[in-house]
Amino acid sequence: MKLKIASMGDFDVSALAMARGENHVEEVEPGEVVALVLLLGCIQVTRERGGQPASFCLHATRRAPLFLVNPGRYTVVAERTIVGFRGVRKRAVL
Repeated sequence: MKLKIASMGDFDVSALAMARGENHVEEVEPGEVVALVLLLGCIQVTRERGGQPASFCLHATRRAPLFLVNPGRYTVVAERTIVGFRGVRKRAVL
């Protein structure tokens, strides 16, 4: 579940809450950066390339926020119940 908290120009901040096992797809467009900062829990993020199986697996925890900078489709799965923030910075692609 995402709940928009603030939007200032090129920046959006949302509250993020997911129950254990819940998932959603995160689309990162060219020029965007998505930050996932957790206060509680752990998430696993995987990315598919051209219909192939997921090529890597990233984890975000309280002590290790995650920044998604490469454009593409990411699958986010809550390994444990999470509460945190999701920030997006949009920048025009030159």
